[in-house]
Amino acid sequence: MKTRSSDILEGPGWANVRALYKADGYSQEELEKPIIAVVNAYSSICPGHVIFRQLSERVREGIQAGGGTPVELGMIGACDGIAMGHKGMKYILPTRQMIADSIEAMAEAHRLDGLVLLGSCDKIIPGMLMGAMRVNLPTILVNGGPSLPGRMKKDNPYGGEFIDHSIIQESEGALQKGMISKEKFQWIEDHAMPTMGSCAMLGTANTMGCLAEAMGIMLPGTAVIPAVYSERLAAGYRSGKQIVELVRRNIKIRDIITKNAIYNGIRVNGAIGGSTNAVLHLIAIAYEGEIELSISDFGKICEGIPHLVPLIPSGNRTLLEFYEAGGVPVLMKELESILWVQEKNCQGKILREVLEKVQNFYPEVIHSIENPVHTRGGIKILYGNLAPEGAVSKPSAIPDKALVFRGKAKIYEGEEEALKGIRRGDVQEGTVIVIRNEGPKGGPGMPEMYKAMKLLVGMHLGDKVCLITDGRFSGSNNGCFVGHISPEAAQNGPIAYLEDGDEIFVDISRGLIEAADVDFEERRKKKKPFVREVKGCLYQYAQNVKSASQGAMIPNRREYDREEENR
Repeated sequence: MKTRSSDILEGPGWANVRALYKADGYSQEELEKPIIAVVNAYSSICPGHVIFRQLSERVREGIQAGGGTPVELGMIGACDGIAMGHKGMKYILPTRQMIADSIEAMAEAHRLDGLVLLGSCDKIIPGMLMGAMRVNLPTILVNGGPSLPGRMKKDNPYGGEFIDHSIIQESEGALQKGMISKEKFQWIEDHAMPTMGSCAMLGTANTMGCLAEAMGIMLPGTAVIPAVYSERLAAGYRSGKQIVELVRRNIKIRDIITKNAIYNGIRVNGAIGGSTNAVLHLIAIAYEGEIELSISDFGKICEGIPHLVPLIPSGNRTLLEFYEAGGVPVLMKELESILWVQEKNCQGKILREVLEKVQNFYPEVIHSIENPVHTRGGIKILYGNLAPEGAVSKPSAIPDKALVFRGKAKIYEGEEEALKGIRRGDVQEGTVIVIRNEGPKGGPGMPEMYKAMKLLVGMHLGDKVCLITDGRFSGSNNGCFVGHISPEAAQNGPIAYLEDGDEIFVDISRGLIEAADVDFEERRKKKKPFVREVKGCLYQYAQNVKSASQGAMIPNRREYDREEENR
C-alpha cells in the first residue's frame, strides 16, 4: 500500500529520516506500515482529559493490531471550568486556533498517514476537527467521555436526583442570598463531580462529542460512554484498529464530514438542546473543510427541530441516563425522517445502515418527535437593530415566561464589572443586563458569561432578568440570555452605543432583539469606542479574528485577502 509517509521513508535518499525514527526505537518493519498519529490532549489539569494517558495506550494497541505504526504527539487542552470568570477565559477560544494550527504543522511536517484525535472538552474537539479538516487525512475522534453525575435528591434545583459541576455556581448565588447554608454549599462542592470526565451535563464538551458522532467521525455509540467505564477503553482500541482501515481505503475526513453531515450535526444539536457554542464551532469546522455555512443557514437548518432529550441544563436528565438510553444513535433514529441518511461514517457505513437495528427502550429520556420535551429546539438565531448580523440563544434552556422579555438596560463594560455588580445586588427584576466588549476582538477571545448567568439563576432571577452580550455562554447555562451579538462592540456594533435605561425587547420565539427607540447613528457621532490594552497572543488573535457570526475563526485562505484589496 502506497502511503504519504512512504514518500519520506523509502529509498536511499530518505535514510536520514529512517535513522531518526530508529533513534526513537522504531524497527524497519514498523516503518513499512502506515504511520498513524495519536494526537493526545492529555493533561493532569483538565478532568475531561485525565483519562487520555490510559486511553492512548489502548488506541496504540488497536493501531498495531490493525497493521499500523502509532506515533504520539501532545496537544494543549485548556479547561473552561478552571478558566471561568477571570482573565484566563479570554485565552480559551483562541486555543481552538492554536490546536488547529498545531495539527496542521505536525501532520504536514511529518507526512503522517492518519490521525486519531484524543480530545474531550469545549474548544479541544472543534480545534482538532478544524485542523484535521484542513489537512484532510483519514481521521477518527475518540473523546474521554463524561464524568458520572453527583446525586442529591433533596432540594435539587434541577428537579431530579442528579447534579453536575454547574450547580456549584448556581449555589454561590443561593449562598449569597442566604438560601442555603455554608455547610450545604461545601457539600455540593465536594459531591457535584465525583469522577474524572467532561462535566456531566450537556455543556459544550459533551455537545461537541455528540455532534462529532452525529457527523460520523466517531464510532457509533461512543460519544457518551462515561469516562470511568471499561467500555471507554474498548472504544479506544476499536478506533485504533479502524483508523488503519480508513488509511487502507483512503477514506478521509472530508469524505465523512460533508455539508450534509454538518447539517445532521446541526439538527442533532437542536434536538438534544446542545450548546450555543456549537454555532461558532460548526461554522469554523465547515470553513476549514471549504464548505459554505453561514449563521443564517444554521438558523434555517435547525428551524422547527423539537427538543427531544431533557438533559441538564434544559431538563433534569444527565449524560449517564442518555448513555443508558442508547445515546446519539437512538436520538438519530428518532430524527431519521429529517436527516441525510446516505452520509458515510468512519466505519465506512452509511447512516441508514447504522440506524437499521437501533431501538429506543427509554422514551422517557429520548423522546420521539411526536412527544417532544419542547416544541422549540436548542438553538435560535435572532436579528434586529441590536444584532443586524445575528445573535444566538438557546430556547430549550429558557423558562416559558421569559421567552418574551422587555426591560431597561443596565450596562457593564465586561464580565468582571458585571460580576461585581450582580454580587453587590445592583440587578433588579425586569432588568436587561448588557455585558459588552467581550466579543472575539473586544474581549479579546470572546469569554463566556457563564458565571454571571449562573449567579442570577441561583438568586432566582434567571427568568426575571435577561442577559445579553457580544460574548458567549456555556452550554450549561439556563435562564433568559442572548449571546454572540454581532457586530460586537469592538467592531462598532450597535451594542456599543446602548445606555443605561434604554428599553430592550427580546422575543426568542420570533427571533427578535431590538432597542426600538434608539438612534444608533446619532449616538455613534458622539461616543468614542471603549478600547482595552491587549498584549501577547491575544493581540494577534484580536487583529485577525472574524466576527462571531462567521464562527470567530481566523481566515487562512486567499479569498479573504481579496476583501482588503477591494476596499
